[in-house]
Amino acid sequence: MGFFTAARAAIARPVGILLSQSRGVAQLGNLAPFEGAVKGYKRVGRGQGSGLGKTSGRGQKGQKARGKVPRWFEGGQTPYFKRFPIIGFKRPHKREYNDLNLDRIQEFWNSGRIPLKEGETLDYKVMRDCGLVTGSIKDGVKLLGNGKETYNVPLNVEATRASIGAINAVENTGHSYTSVYRTKLGLRAFLNPDRFLLRKGYVPLQARPMHKRDIKYYSDPERRGYLLKHPEIFLDQVKAQQAEKQSRVKKVAVRSGLAAQLENASKKTYTDYSKNRVVDVSSL
Repeated sequence: MGFFTAARAAIARPVGILLSQSRGVAQLGNLAPFEGAVKGYKRVGRGQGSGLGKTSGRGQKGQKARGKVPRWFEGGQTPYFKRFPIIGFKRPHKREYNDLNLDRIQEFWNSGRIPLKEGETLDYKVMRDCGLVTGSIKDGVKLLGNGKETYNVPLNVEATRASIGAINAVENTGHSYTSVYRTKLGLRAFLNPDRFLLRKGYVPLQARPMHKRDIKYYSDPERRGYLLKHPEIFLDQVKAQQAEKQSRVKKVAVRSGLAAQLENASKKTYTDYSKNRVVDVSSL
């Protein structure tokens, strides 16, 4: 008896351990959500016995019975967002620039990610190729002055626009900054000239600024406009046209008709008013 009892105990012990461990193991066939986690949808319009037949719980007639009402609807009166006047405006042709700070240029230069040597020019194409500017460049790049205190990159920089602090920081390194105007077509041609050569056989020329706002900005010495560095692009032609126009215009004094008559009138003066002469009818 003692032998069989010991053997039974030896076999039952590991079996009990396995059974106790299997209680905590999830059974895929018995998985179910917790009670109250899932709620069934409301079945409407399935007969009067359910209590939600005919009108489906919406009542009789009315706007809410026939459809939904927007949250902002105020019963037909003037909505809140229409009670106030429109202030200001939005420029329909506003340009969107990609912002580039000086600290990012400094970080890329320190890590050797800008493929340029000292004294070379950092332009749009290099910015995009090395990853300084990511995404699509719609209207150009605007240089901002974050990190201007520690900026010491020995490169010339070209951008569409720049803040005064960024311009001074670039020039303090002994190099130059230039603001260059490019249209959307000109920018695409500058970034990817091979595409135009393969598809059209030529690269479009860069357009000159036409709006007076752009002409003023890119002719401003404070903004380091490229029209000042290369006046033959636009400013020389404007000066030549103005000089030609002034040479053609002759300034003629405008005189009234009465002044012309007075000038042409006789200057003879009559002083003797005492002489009288009698004229009869037969002598006429």
